[in-house]
Amino acid sequence: MYQAIGITKLYGTAAALDNVSMTILPGEVHALLGANGAGKSTLMKILAGAQAPTRGSLRLDGIPIAVSDTLEAARAGIAWVAQELTVYEHLDVLENLFLGREPRIGPVVSRREMRKRAAPYLRMVGLPENQTGPLGALRLGERQRVEICRALLREPRILILDEPTSALDSHETARLFDVLARLRARGVAIVLVSHFLEDVFSIADRVTVLRDGRSIVNGAPIAEVTKRDVIDAMLGERTRVVRQDHGVQVVSDSGVGSLTVESIAISDVLQPCDFTVAPGEIVALAGLEGSGVSAVMRILSGQVRADSGIVTMPGGGGAPRDMADAARRRVAFVPADRARVGIFSEQSVGANISSVRSLALKTGRFFLNGREQSRRAERRVVELEIAPNRIDIPIGALSGGNQQKVVFAKWLEAEPRTYLLDDPTRGVDVHTRAQMHEVIRALAVDGAVVLIASSDLEELCTLADRSIVFFHGRAVGEIPAAQLNPHRLLDAINAGVIDADLTHQ
Repeated sequence: MYQAIGITKLYGTAAALDNVSMTILPGEVHALLGANGAGKSTLMKILAGAQAPTRGSLRLDGIPIAVSDTLEAARAGIAWVAQELTVYEHLDVLENLFLGREPRIGPVVSRREMRKRAAPYLRMVGLPENQTGPLGALRLGERQRVEICRALLREPRILILDEPTSALDSHETARLFDVLARLRARGVAIVLVSHFLEDVFSIADRVTVLRDGRSIVNGAPIAEVTKRDVIDAMLGERTRVVRQDHGVQVVSDSGVGSLTVESIAISDVLQPCDFTVAPGEIVALAGLEGSGVSAVMRILSGQVRADSGIVTMPGGGGAPRDMADAARRRVAFVPADRARVGIFSEQSVGANISSVRSLALKTGRFFLNGREQSRRAERRVVELEIAPNRIDIPIGALSGGNQQKVVFAKWLEAEPRTYLLDDPTRGVDVHTRAQMHEVIRALAVDGAVVLIASSDLEELCTLADRSIVFFHGRAVGEIPAAQLNPHRLLDAINAGVIDADLTHQ
């Protein structure tokens, strides 16, 4: 039995967790749920030894323990599989599985012994035993299974899984749940964090729900709660979200037309869908991982091509051929994963801000000189309150929130007609989030076409004029602003049905 007792975690004067307790029993799957910012990640990190609590204690089999890092926790039988993968893409599968723990014959690493030890666990998660080549060549779902396999190799007593199905298809998810069922039968205690309520109700034995750093439901048997109970516990009272309506500003003489999508589809990923977004409109694309939202964003930003269907961009023409073509055609893509897609980590703040404008506005004899680029970058730094207030320092020296402001700044410089915002405020603080919301509203008021996806449902309900709901690769309908709130949206993205009789007002 693993217990967290009276856990409080303070960051300055702010409490990420406030007197939270949780008991994890052998041979059970215990779901840990909550909306963004509820405290789930903090509690997981404390359970896994990645952080220490400000107050409170951990007990294993009734004995107090203090784990100072994840390696010490692993030695105590506690394994953690984080949502952000920690595999090394240039190494192969075996090297990733045994990194730092390689079996040796004398001074020589024994790959034969590595294969022998890994084989049953690779079979368990459905990966080939003789996989060769760098891990980066594998699909994201396969890389995630390697991460899970690495945790299983330690034969843990407690296994903590953060969004383990987020990159898995339905077949891979079913296989993982079979693995969890077998581990549960062996007496392993499993903590499962997931946004997929359908998954939770199919595999979990008990559930704990956090809201605003406090425990709202504490270890309730899953048979005694409903999805609606869980949603209400996660989000609180069903109150109307206060929206700062900007209205739909259609500027007929601006040269910016509507974004029109007709029957675009990708085999086994996205079923044919249709929608139109007018200039001045903010439209939310809402859905869980694998629902089709990311596929739409990737098509419109030029990252992938649809197998069929027609896209008409606001500036005319079809979908971009690639991301460079998207930039030239004034299509901005602000990603959640800014480190891999949004920024040039080795370059300065100024170079990052100028990077897209020089591509988007370079036509024939028009080029930006260095002095003009610097002047414009300095203006954006002041306008968006980017700190430190300098354009000559490496962007890596900035906080995550300020890096995200730089991503916004570089696209503002390109003067786009279309904004594709994929979880644009992920990982930023409350003040930065409010600033970015004001920028997004201003873009719409100026007549831009804005599509936004976010894991923060309140963000979507606060900003959007309407939401298109996606479920298992298809668009299932729309929710207008007057009926849009986190309860209704969470219901819809988990059920795949927009219930007209719901009155969460």
